[in-house]
Amino acid sequence: MSRSQDSDMLAPVVTIGIPFFNPGSYIEDAIRSVFAQTYTNWELILIDDGSQDGSLERVRSIVDPRVRVISDGKNLGLVDRLNQIAQLASGQFIARMDADDLMHPERIAKQLKLLQTHPELDVVDTGAYILDMKGNPAGLLGLKPGLPTPLKLLKRGEILHPSVLARKKWFVENPYDPVYPRAEDRELFARTYYTSNFAHIPEPLYFYRFAGNVRLKPYLSSYSSERKVLLRYGPDMVGWPWTFALYARSLVKSGILIGLSWFGLEQNVTRRSYESLDEQHQNEAVIVLERIRKQHVPGW
Repeated sequence: MSRSQDSDMLAPVVTIGIPFFNPGSYIEDAIRSVFAQTYTNWELILIDDGSQDGSLERVRSIVDPRVRVISDGKNLGLVDRLNQIAQLASGQFIARMDADDLMHPERIAKQLKLLQTHPELDVVDTGAYILDMKGNPAGLLGLKPGLPTPLKLLKRGEILHPSVLARKKWFVENPYDPVYPRAEDRELFARTYYTSNFAHIPEPLYFYRFAGNVRLKPYLSSYSSERKVLLRYGPDMVGWPWTFALYARSLVKSGILIGLSWFGLEQNVTRRSYESLDEQHQNEAVIVLERIRKQHVPGW
């Protein structure tokens, strides 16, 4: 064992939680990116939500004591599974991750260092490379420093939910609310905005499969829950005039999405949500992705 690995074993355990439902082969890249982390004192909790695509059998073939596969055969939904991860985690810190995304090898190390050197912090998110559905780099997100204002949080979310690393205590004390499906993250961050301490690392430490991933029904559900969040928190955070304006904006977004879907153009909805990819970041992303995809996973 190297000196760096030995020091990691003396460091806090970080629980990486990945809930999954029929993720197909995407989950293989996600898991390889966990094993590619420079910080090695982690546990990986893989929670199946009733998958029927062979992914459960695939992850069960991993041979590593740090990996725990949980399956009860039920389809409970993302919110229940996220809360389940918080209860099952043995680590002092919990890292969020979606089953179709990847992590930069330095992600856990950099987020954990920030939380350890700033004990007043509760939650840290990062910037991201945007991937298309084939896993190719397509853009950049969250590379500006600073935290979102209440208006930006309610308008666009801003905090990149799957890139979040937070203290387990924070997740346990602030569970996700099932009343806001597909906007459970925005509701959580709005609810805790004034009582928690957030930080942002403006580096692309996450690979977010986002471009070309617009599906009509899930997005309409997101907008519906978004409006519930606005009515619940908007008046106190930004006042009624802005709440009404954001609510109307959300209704317009739903209408535009429906209209675009009639012509098969629904993917245009997200194209202005992220920055273009410059040559330097393009090259860096390709190199890191290639490294991750070559990562060995015991049992595979």
